[in-house]
Amino acid sequence: MMILSIAAALSSATSVLRKVVFKREDYLKMAELQAYNRELMNATRKKDQKTIQKLQKKKAYIQQINADITKKNLVTMFSSLLLFFTVYPLLVGFFGDVVVGYTPIGLDIPFITEQGQLKFYGWFILSFFAVSSPIAKALGLGLTGLPPSQGEKDEKKFKDTKQKEKDD
Repeated sequence: MMILSIAAALSSATSVLRKVVFKREDYLKMAELQAYNRELMNATRKKDQKTIQKLQKKKAYIQQINADITKKNLVTMFSSLLLFFTVYPLLVGFFGDVVVGYTPIGLDIPFITEQGQLKFYGWFILSFFAVSSPIAKALGLGLTGLPPSQGEKDEKKFKDTKQKEKDD
C-alpha cells in the first residue's frame, strides 16, 4: 500500500506539473498545428500546388508554434524525470531487493517480474501505470497529458475560424 501511495503521489505531481505548464492557448496552438499538418498532408497527396504554396507562407509561424510546444514538452519531461530520479533511488534504498508479491506460474512480465517474483521496482511500475490514468482523468487530462477530446474541439474551432476567413 505504501508503494502504491508513493506511485500515486509521483503521478499526481507530474500531472499537476503538466497542467501548470500547459495553458488553454497551448492546446489551441496544438490543434492549429494538427490542422495545418493534416491540411498539408492532404494537399501533398492530392498534389494541390495552390494549397501547398498557401500553407508554405504560414510555415515560419507554424514552426514557431511547434518550437514553443516542444519546449514546454521538454520542460515537463525533464522535470518529471528529475522528480522520478530523485524519489526512486531513495525508495530503492529503503525497499531494496525485497520480494513484495508473486505472480501465477508461467506469468513472467519482462522487467517487472523475475521467476514469478514481484520485487519493489516491478510493483512500483505496475502501481504507477495503474494510478496514472485515473489521476490524469481527475485533473482533466487525457492519457497524452492533454484534455480529453479538447484537441478535437479546438481543431474544429480552428477550422471554423479558417472557414470564416475564406468566406470573407
